[in-house]
Amino acid sequence: MDTKKNIIFSKLKKKEISTLVKAINLTRFLDKKKFTKKTSIKKWLWQYVKLPTKKTYCYLVKKNQTIIGYFHVPIYKISINRKNYLIGNVQDVAISKLYRGFGIFKKLSKFALNDLKDKVDLLYTFPNNLSLKNFIKHNTFSFFKYVPLYIKTTFLNFINKKKLENNQKIIIKNYVDRKIDKLFKRFSANHSIHLVRDKSFLKWRYADSPKGKVFVVSLTDRNNLLATLIIKKTTIFGCSCIAILDFAFKGKVENLSILINNFYSHLKIKFKIKAYFILFTYFVNNENFFFKNNFLLIPKFLTPRKINILFKLFNKRLITNFNKKPSWLITLGDWDVF
Repeated sequence: MDTKKNIIFSKLKKKEISTLVKAINLTRFLDKKKFTKKTSIKKWLWQYVKLPTKKTYCYLVKKNQTIIGYFHVPIYKISINRKNYLIGNVQDVAISKLYRGFGIFKKLSKFALNDLKDKVDLLYTFPNNLSLKNFIKHNTFSFFKYVPLYIKTTFLNFINKKKLENNQKIIIKNYVDRKIDKLFKRFSANHSIHLVRDKSFLKWRYADSPKGKVFVVSLTDRNNLLATLIIKKTTIFGCSCIAILDFAFKGKVENLSILINNFYSHLKIKFKIKAYFILFTYFVNNENFFFKNNFLLIPKFLTPRKINILFKLFNKRLITNFNKKPSWLITLGDWDVF
């Protein structure tokens, strides 16, 4: 098979969306086993057309007019030291199994990055093991940090479990209101780098997501909002669990601890939801204290999919912001798997 003949690279056209979705589902098989759920036109449109910026760049590689690879980059607003920029998230990328190992992905990514350099300020991605080398070696992405995963069992209480205080309540909703929006904005501002998590982003990412129902769980004291979690029931390690997709809190980190240690019992009683453990990730200044009292670290060798965050700068003025590892707010919600 001559893999070099009749190979073309192009940007996605609107009329090609349905064909692309079919191609995506054909590439999601590995060793005769499906390793991720099938997508649909509805899910694709939500993820790449209906996002708050309404901007997505999708690049294709074709052989004899058949799509054999793709490179998705939805665009978000990101705040870096309180100034807004455009960031692309290199998400769903793949080459059909028959055409892997011939350098086609390298050429596709070069085609995409050459077009993106004048459209966004920077890119970030969470590559799997198959594409990690390509992003670092061939596409000159820089490694930022391994994102650790933590779990908390729902059937065993930690010794230092924080209990609800006299006037504190757990409130469960399925939407983001003005107070929660304000809390997320203030919390995000504590980090030098973060996606702009405004009401339109939170509504699109969670309330409108076709990937499954989410709950917005909050801790209040009288009429004062102290902490909020955006959670989803999912399956990890073959077990039912609750993933904390996003969160925000004000004041001491203990407010987050109290909410994390108490929301499950309310969820279990009100919605009959059962889970074996809670999955979470977050970088905090005093993380040893926070995680010791709330979670257990999942060792790297037990993590089925390691979450490494890489970035690539196009806006040279941002270089000084990344010379020293900044405080970059990363949650499970940043990862397009959920």
